[in-house]
Amino acid sequence: MTCCNHQGAFQLRLRNTHVYLRNGVLSFAALPVIVGILNVSVIRAQGGAKTFEVASIKPNHGDGRTLVQALPGRLVMTNFALRRLMLFAYGVQDYQLSGDPGWTESEHYDIEAKADGAASVQEMEGPMLQALLESRFRLVLHRETRQLPIFELTVAKGGPKLAPSKEGSCVPYRQDAVPPPASPDGQRPNYCGFRIGADSSNRTLDGIGISMSLLASNLSRTYNSNLGRNVMDGTGLSGTFDVHLKWALDDLPAAGPASDGPAASQVGVSLSAALQEQLGLKLESAKGPVEVLVIDRIERPSAN
Repeated sequence: MTCCNHQGAFQLRLRNTHVYLRNGVLSFAALPVIVGILNVSVIRAQGGAKTFEVASIKPNHGDGRTLVQALPGRLVMTNFALRRLMLFAYGVQDYQLSGDPGWTESEHYDIEAKADGAASVQEMEGPMLQALLESRFRLVLHRETRQLPIFELTVAKGGPKLAPSKEGSCVPYRQDAVPPPASPDGQRPNYCGFRIGADSSNRTLDGIGISMSLLASNLSRTYNSNLGRNVMDGTGLSGTFDVHLKWALDDLPAAGPASDGPAASQVGVSLSAALQEQLGLKLESAKGPVEVLVIDRIERPSAN
């Protein structure tokens, strides 16, 4: 499996499926029980917010690939379960979304939306998509800040094993800008960000120009090894790095140090062990505030 991406967004090929990913991965693990409400606030579309000029939402009854494409003035999303659309639009993970009925996971949709040509990727994939879901699915939800278990990414004993990025080795991608047009030869710039892969038993993560905060954010998704927790950067390391990480495909790691001895192989190790052995980092259990979205109302979409 190969993948190309930029720091703000990328596509993942997983077996026979394409999944569009932004700053990490849309997790497919089951939603855990969440307790400990601290604060509640209602989410409403903000008055005057930019919206799509025209949008089509149609059921998708196939089993083909799932993908998204942001182009100047256009957003196309194919074969997305409604739950995944909500996770994508609001930038949260499975464990941060609660209260939606089962059909939001089983029913898939295609979206094609036209925007003002000046709309940025960030606008189209965030507030504009949120407004579309709220309008067509009559979606009403509220935020709850809950004190939940988290992981803190820290430096392991022996120090980090990270290669500093070379200046100019990649091009930063700006989500707050209009999407760049495709080049005539189909080649994309070498954007800073992650490239992910997998074989029958392992997942790989390669990144160029990666900050530790971005790595921590992406570990909250963990590419099919869902930690079920937010990961916060506690390394104290500044700058950007090039990383390579390989771990067991379906392993659910626990926080804690890896074996004191050297790794016999990077194949089949847990994510926690891979972080320590390959990057000199570790995950430590902690508790912290986590924002959760709770669905108050949602309906099947109105006719286009």
